[in-house]
Amino acid sequence: MIYLKNKQTNEIVTFEVDNYLQLSKNIRDQHIEATQKEIDTYLLQEAKNSKITEIQTAKEIDLYLNVSYNNKDFISSEKAVSSMTGAINFISSEKAVSNMTGAIILDQDSYSWLDANGNSVTMTVNDLKSLVGIIATQRSLVYNKEATKIKEINDAQTIEEVNLVDWNLSLAVSPTFTSGIIDS
Repeated sequence: MIYLKNKQTNEIVTFEVDNYLQLSKNIRDQHIEATQKEIDTYLLQEAKNSKITEIQTAKEIDLYLNVSYNNKDFISSEKAVSSMTGAINFISSEKAVSNMTGAIILDQDSYSWLDANGNSVTMTVNDLKSLVGIIATQRSLVYNKEATKIKEINDAQTIEEVNLVDWNLSLAVSPTFTSGIIDS
């Protein structure tokens, strides 16, 4: 592997050759051999880019982990939050209180919602609001964790330090929730 620096852009490129002379004259005219410091900087940045991609992939997985509420697991997704928020807004609106003929609809105390396994769960409006809050909290924790990990990566001075950044190593404990109260 040979590392070359573009004379105009200073961008480092790599070639799978044994030596500089094996490259075409055109490539040799446009590039010079990179110094060891430039190679080290390039390799560190490549390690950082790769690790950031790894962290972002782990974040995307954790964003969709089920959340627990009242000893039931619920799906955590934008669509679930949107559906719950829509239901809460509708139930809370004047339209839900009466239709055009004045008949009362949705005057019940509880509603049926599906858990992560597709089972019907009786939920109150406050339960739905709490569940939306739990999902928002979970997502906030995941985004904060991502930002912290990316900062650790960007602050790393060596490839070894970059490799020490691990999504699964964290001081944060995922909370579980019952009736809107955080249990640790």
